[in-house]
Amino acid sequence: MERKGLLLLTAALMLTACKKAEKPRGKAIARVDGIYLLEEDLKVLQVPGLSWSEEDKSLLLDNWIRNTLLYLGAKDEGLDQDPLLKRKLLWSERMLLAQEYVKRKAASLTVTDEEIDGFLKDREELFKQGISIVIVFFSDSSRAPYIRRLLLRRGRRYRYAMEELRNQSDINVTELDSVNLGYFYLEFRSIPEVLKEKLRWMRKGQVSKAFSADGEYVIIKLLERFPLVPQKSEIRSYIRQVLYERKRIALEDSLVEALRKKFEVEKISGGS
Repeated sequence: MERKGLLLLTAALMLTACKKAEKPRGKAIARVDGIYLLEEDLKVLQVPGLSWSEEDKSLLLDNWIRNTLLYLGAKDEGLDQDPLLKRKLLWSERMLLAQEYVKRKAASLTVTDEEIDGFLKDREELFKQGISIVIVFFSDSSRAPYIRRLLLRRGRRYRYAMEELRNQSDINVTELDSVNLGYFYLEFRSIPEVLKEKLRWMRKGQVSKAFSADGEYVIIKLLERFPLVPQKSEIRSYIRQVLYERKRIALEDSLVEALRKKFEVEKISGGS
């Protein structure tokens, strides 16, 4: 497990250390003053299918002790009574409950092999292509001819054109080198589907016209196209993750809509 992941787990464990206990209510792994780290705390945070090495556990324990000491220091100076911090703790609790609510509702979500096969139909060839592209987002449609003119330059003039584009405050330039076209289709939701379809057939050096994209405009230049030999198992695993996440988001949206009908929602103007 990465160090960052362990630090996040330690922070999560700190949520359980809000009160001192005279006696541990389970098998204790460590104690700082009257606060215990219990074996069941680790089980709660254990990611299914992943195991912790002894080094991971040791790092987690050291971080827990360190953070618990800092927590006690903060309490000793009365920071737990600070009104702003109380509000922050309240919002942390609400966010944690909200995330757990969605997680439990989504526990039964699955992605079948048939769904993956259906998604790959007419798309499988995309994962066998690699591309290098430049993506330019901008807000003023009248800038499109100027942007396309710069992108169409070649050689040294093209390098100068890219510098000019990057220096424009209203233009955002992203260069992607050696990206799998199939993954690009799935990951870049901000790119219109019609433009993705155009990219499928564009030639090296070709620049697309401007397309509307979530209140902005986007132009893409294809720098290179090359063949790939991806692992089918990796592709299917990736698609399964993407389809699952789409289902989870759809479920969350439906839950929110249902809860809007159950609970009163009001946006109050004039608040400071």
